[in-house]
Amino acid sequence: MRFFQAMLALFLAFAILPSAASAEGRRVILVLDASGSMWGQIGSKSKMQIAKGVVGKVIGTWKPEDEIGLVAYGHRKKGACDDIEVLQEPGALDAASFMAKVNGLAPKGKTPMTQAVRMAAEALKYTEKQATVILVSDGIETCDPNPCAVAEELEKLGVDLTVHTVGFGLDDKGAVDQLKCLAEKTGGISIIAENAGQLEAALNKTVEAKAEPAPPIPTPQPAAPEFNITGHASMAESVEFPKDFDTPAWEFYPSINGEKGEWLKTEYYRDMNTNIDKDGDYIVKISNDLAKIDVPFSVVAGKPVDLDVSLEAGIVKLKGMLDDKAPTTSDRTTWELLDPSGVRVYTKMGQEVVFLANAGSYKIRLKQGTAMVEEDLTITAGKIDERVMTLGAGMIEASAVFSQGGEPANANFELRKAEVALDGSHQWVDLGISTPSRFTAPAGNYLMIVTHDSATASAMVAVKAGALTKVEFNLNAGYLAVTASGGRIIVYEAAKSTSGERKRVPTAQNETINKVFAAGTYHLVLLDANDTVLHEKDFEVKAGQRTEGTIP
Repeated sequence: MRFFQAMLALFLAFAILPSAASAEGRRVILVLDASGSMWGQIGSKSKMQIAKGVVGKVIGTWKPEDEIGLVAYGHRKKGACDDIEVLQEPGALDAASFMAKVNGLAPKGKTPMTQAVRMAAEALKYTEKQATVILVSDGIETCDPNPCAVAEELEKLGVDLTVHTVGFGLDDKGAVDQLKCLAEKTGGISIIAENAGQLEAALNKTVEAKAEPAPPIPTPQPAAPEFNITGHASMAESVEFPKDFDTPAWEFYPSINGEKGEWLKTEYYRDMNTNIDKDGDYIVKISNDLAKIDVPFSVVAGKPVDLDVSLEAGIVKLKGMLDDKAPTTSDRTTWELLDPSGVRVYTKMGQEVVFLANAGSYKIRLKQGTAMVEEDLTITAGKIDERVMTLGAGMIEASAVFSQGGEPANANFELRKAEVALDGSHQWVDLGISTPSRFTAPAGNYLMIVTHDSATASAMVAVKAGALTKVEFNLNAGYLAVTASGGRIIVYEAAKSTSGERKRVPTAQNETINKVFAAGTYHLVLLDANDTVLHEKDFEVKAGQRTEGTIP
């Protein structure tokens, strides 16, 4: 429900902006999130489908004098922070062309939303002209650790830049804070819909902000009062955060019987300055990656508060290897940080990752495919440790063809253990549903079974640590496409056993067959509703070919 409310907010906010544009028209770029999380389902549709539908509805509300452009991110490749593209330069709207670009987006990658906003501002020539950016995102920034700093920079350099942000019913507090900061630093509006009342209030605020006439040129104001709360956060006692982790978050809450009340505000950076005007007891939560600490303090009029906080945290840099020479695959490698009891604390992806966490004992688990290794891990306050973990695994690339040297067959690949269980079966390991399919598994021998409708093939495959084993399966099969005029078709092998029986081939019973069968001759029987034989006919299936026919 929150997602649909947020999409309604997007619809109204997006539609309101052009209607209030000045006579000379507004210059706007829509920045659309096409990261992998947009595949998330809401009902029977993905977030991406819903977003496309909303944009399609509002695009017709733009006036001829308005200029609109389009920027998207995360739509071309996985794990890339530079996957940002200006799909439509700002200019007169061609709705069909604009929507063709929107509808062509397929979510894949990360969420570099901050740099996408920068690219949109530059495309609008924000240092020379009025510019408005509307950012639509369903997740937290995954590439730039400092959206607020970028927003401040754009605001200082821009002539009249405004960034509005719309969140997709976010539960991640950090993502909400980032969207809010991007908007507030540039004088924009951030819409996060949690319920109908909040949604209505947010939309009213949007309308009021856009309905007001342009403000007069401000007159010089007295210097702002000094901050009554300052703070400095460090990784450990006398140890500063490294550059890549130099933006800890400071979340402020009132203290209610020693517990955190409703969130007040969030500040960023190692050195923090802010104001809390109301006297009383408070709690600030300082967090950086996985490290966090709660610090109580009190505000008394006329008495500044200086918070010097050590998170007592350390860093571990991890690198994954298949063996002592071959690295794991970046987009398939998973790292899980666990507490000593084995409960997952956090998960990161990539061949090399970094965890910053409070000092203590942990377990670290490396996984790729079905291969996994787990080790004990100690994080020491103020220390940066490096560790290489080896899976002792290799990879299989399996493909299938209809005939030797023929067309590829989009078969199913089952990887099973080579050892035979007491019941005569082979334990299931993994599944691939396209050709080629890739598997990562511990070194050893495996049985691979390949199926495509009624055709099947199998072979033993050896996995070597650090190596890629390629194997191609010849299904020796073709398509059989037969239609009948009423009734249902039953398929048998043409050859009879010594008792005169034909072996039935399992397949759906319809008046049409369009399936893959192993090469050979098949006896097709057409039955009516009372199982009376209406017609019988033989068909030959040839490897790599399509056999078509009718009954009778």
